[in-house]
Amino acid sequence: MKQLLISLAFLAPFSVDANVTCEGVITDIYKWDHFETISILVEGTTRWISMPSKSDESMALMAFAAGKSVVVQWEDASVNTCSDGWDHNKKLIGWWRIKSN
Repeated sequence: MKQLLISLAFLAPFSVDANVTCEGVITDIYKWDHFETISILVEGTTRWISMPSKSDESMALMAFAAGKSVVVQWEDASVNTCSDGWDHNKKLIGWWRIKSN
């Protein structure tokens, strides 16, 4: 019985979060009337990212206006790549920062 439990423990699926990092300048910003916050498109990505809060919106607008690069770190198991890795306007789960260049 003990060997069976140990064997099952090794065969059990383990949940691992996919940590995907995307980097580039914000190339476009838009907002739909029925969305709470803006969405951004980062250079090198093909999908829009919805900003989760008003402070994120402010940071995104500042980075866009200044032409600064950003780093977006997805900490979401459903995101697996920067290219076509999520649905359009998916709310960011993770963190992001503005680079000083």
